[in-house]
Amino acid sequence: MNIEIKKEKNKQVDIEILVDDFLVTKHLKNSAKTISKSANIKGFRKGKVPYNVIESQYGKDYILENSLDAIIQEVAQEVLENNKFEYPCAPKVDILERDPKLKINLMVPMMPELTLGNYKSLSTSVKKEKVTKTRLDEAKNRILESRATWESSKNKLDFPGFAKINLQAICEEKVIIEENEFDFYAVENSNLIAPGVSENIKGMKNGEKNSFTLTLPLDWKEEEYQGKNAKFEVECISVQEKVLPKLDDKFLKELNPEIKDVKDFEKQLKEEISAENDYKYNIEVETEILENLLNKSKFHIAEIQIQRSADQIIEDRVRSVSQYNMKFEDYLKAINKTNEEFYKESLDTAELEIKRFLVIEEIIKIEKFSVDEKEILVEVEVIKQQYKDQQIADDETLKNYVRNNLQRKKCLEYLVKSSKKTTSNRKKK
Repeated sequence: MNIEIKKEKNKQVDIEILVDDFLVTKHLKNSAKTISKSANIKGFRKGKVPYNVIESQYGKDYILENSLDAIIQEVAQEVLENNKFEYPCAPKVDILERDPKLKINLMVPMMPELTLGNYKSLSTSVKKEKVTKTRLDEAKNRILESRATWESSKNKLDFPGFAKINLQAICEEKVIIEENEFDFYAVENSNLIAPGVSENIKGMKNGEKNSFTLTLPLDWKEEEYQGKNAKFEVECISVQEKVLPKLDDKFLKELNPEIKDVKDFEKQLKEEISAENDYKYNIEVETEILENLLNKSKFHIAEIQIQRSADQIIEDRVRSVSQYNMKFEDYLKAINKTNEEFYKESLDTAELEIKRFLVIEEIIKIEKFSVDEKEILVEVEVIKQQYKDQQIADDETLKNYVRNNLQRKKCLEYLVKSSKKTTSNRKKK
């Protein structure tokens, strides 16, 4: 093979390779054999068709196209191993020429470089939320709302509310809707039955009747009535309203027998809210200090590495979306993005993830964060139990995965703790 290794540029080395004819011929014959196994050619049994016949029937270009992956794999592996290249991800390949000789360009990404910023003097501007009376009341109301009941009421129907109704709609002298004893959940801007029904029955009481005219929407299920007026007749059979339980000892015992009284309940709520605030605070601090550290650091990353990582992000998202029997094109419409916008977003995400990874790994190496073997084994067993019905990696792979995760966790905890200390010292000054 004739090999020309060009000078590294932007963390990428281009290698032009003129592939030997005998190697191309070898793969052409292998490919022709594969093609012959499914070829229906008169006078020959499948798998026994000579090369020259396959070439005359399918053409050399077709056979070469089916051989390229195997040729590139063999050539690339040999060149990379002989030159002892270190690379973070698979190289890219361009076909430069096919005739008279096969010429390819192997684009090899080099390992990324990092000049780490000062991570020991990071500070944070994030402030931890306090457990306020408003937040406590909101938490109480959420719990009461979750135990609310709907009870018959003599009051007027209000939002949100339930009403049992009889309803009939007529359009062009034809009954298009007829509902008897229909449980209608009344909320603002509801499309239940038809847009506007909810607003027109608001304020009705038990036994009352009401009539009104609505214009049916242009996407109405029956095409002949789209955009036309329909007259609605509604009878309110009964109104129900949401009733919240009283926050008393009886309710609390039903909620959790271990709660002593309202005071104890509020104490537990405060502790839960405080824990939520701590978690949110730590996450926000972690995000801020990593962003600051990335800005203080310098990176040299091959474009190929970023592209490969972005491709993986997209593949993962496509796989995730397909689990819900949804096409990726429909998913993009749902989030109001084009393919180009999503790819650009994936490139940005990929670059950020690589930078975060490089920074954390470098600090782990400098600070020599280690993880106790017992801690790793405990976590491995947790994962095994969690995915016991699924095929997962072997024990050694799992242990390495857990070890890496725990080291990164230690690193982030160290950075968060260090930034809080730096921030506190600056405030004292």
